[in-house]
Amino acid sequence: MSGKFITFEGGEGVGKSTQVKLLAEKLRELGYKVFVTREPGGAELGEKIRSLLKASTQVDPICELLLIFAARRDHFVKLIVPHLENNEIVICDRFYDSSLVYQGILKNVQVERIMELKQMTLGYFEPDLTIILDMDVEKSRKRLAERKLIADEYDSMNAEKHELVRQGFKKISEIFSFRSVLINAGGSERNVFSKVFNEVEKRILNEALKV
Repeated sequence: MSGKFITFEGGEGVGKSTQVKLLAEKLRELGYKVFVTREPGGAELGEKIRSLLKASTQVDPICELLLIFAARRDHFVKLIVPHLENNEIVICDRFYDSSLVYQGILKNVQVERIMELKQMTLGYFEPDLTIILDMDVEKSRKRLAERKLIADEYDSMNAEKHELVRQGFKKISEIFSFRSVLINAGGSERNVFSKVFNEVEKRILNEALKV
């Protein structure tokens, strides 16, 4: 695969969707082929599973994990791989790091089980760059409330669980330091994007990817 794969991670309300949009716009302006997607979702099966999970309550953590990895495998095979093979920059809002945090750290599914599913569905595939957006929990929760983004159980978590998720992603940035960078997302959208683009420019961009 000759393209590049960039993932955005972080807790609820930290601005992932905004930064994904800004990055895609900037890269296209610079002449790169860009494909934007998300998880769970992306491909048809994944979007159906996303809707199912959003509409369901009290889903068993193992059932949730299996559904997410089924969606992830479908997404990987049908969209991510073909676009990378087409020499595009693929930007994904969440990837398997989210499973390690939400189902692993938050819902106590053994990390070994998650990594077995990762190996089964993705093999040794890893993002080229993972941008982890970090923000004070009270600020992110306030942002969720102001924007009325309370859409599922994760959006409506209490402060303690939000902090658990935040610390989980910080841990991810340490474990996978070879591909991830932790960015303070507490500033303005443009200020945060400046940091994001600096990392993308430094680690990803090259002449071979231009149209």
